[in-house]
Amino acid sequence: MPAKVTADYSQFPESIRTVMPYLEGEVMQLRTLWGLFENLFVGNQARQQHFRERLGPLLIVFRQLMQNELVLSIARLTDRKEHGGQENLTLQSLMPAVDSAQAPEFGSRVTDALEAIKGSVKNIRKHRDKLIAHFDLATSLDPSSLPKVFVKDVRPILERMEAFLNLFNVEFRKVPIEFDNLSSDPIVGSAQLTVHKAMAYDILQRQRKIPLGEVERIIESQERQGS
Repeated sequence: MPAKVTADYSQFPESIRTVMPYLEGEVMQLRTLWGLFENLFVGNQARQQHFRERLGPLLIVFRQLMQNELVLSIARLTDRKEHGGQENLTLQSLMPAVDSAQAPEFGSRVTDALEAIKGSVKNIRKHRDKLIAHFDLATSLDPSSLPKVFVKDVRPILERMEAFLNLFNVEFRKVPIEFDNLSSDPIVGSAQLTVHKAMAYDILQRQRKIPLGEVERIIESQERQGS
C-alpha cells in the first residue's frame, strides 16, 4: 500500500483531495529512504567504513534492495495515469486540479515542472522496466545495453518532485511543505551506535579486558532464560 499523510486536505479541490495525501506520503517516504541511503552509502566515509567492517556482505544486499526501492518508487510516481485499462496513482493524478487554480500561470508552471521530471527519470524508468519489474531477455544477457543510473541523480529528481507538489500546496493551501526537514538520522544513528558497540567489544577483547567468548555466553544465557 502507498504511504499516506494524515492531515487536513479540505483546502484542495475535490478532484485531487483523495490522491494528494498518498502522493505526499510516497514522496515523503522517498525522501526518508534517500536520506537513509545517503547517510549509509554516500556521506561520511568513516561511517561507511565502520558499517562495511561490521556488516560485510549483508550491507551489500541491503544497498541493492534500497537502490531497487528508490528506482521503483521514482518509476511508480512517474508512470502514466492510465495504462492498460488501469488507473495509476502518479504525479499526473494531480493535473485535474489545474482548472480550479486562481493563478493564471499555474497550468503552465505545473506542466513545465512535470515535463522536467519526466525528462530526468528516463534512465531510471528503463531500469525499472528492463531489470527490476521484468527480466528483459536482451538486457539480462547484456546489461551494458542499459543507460547508466547514478546515485547522484536521485536527489535532484526528488527535489523536483517535492517542488511539483509544493506548486499545489502554495496554490491551494498557501504554504509549502518543507520536505528537506525530514530526516533519517535517528535510524542511522541507532544502527551506528550498535556498530560502534561491536567495534568497542572487539577492541576490548583484543586488549584482553573481556574474556574470549564472554558476550556469546551472556547471549546464550539470556536466550535460555527467555525460552
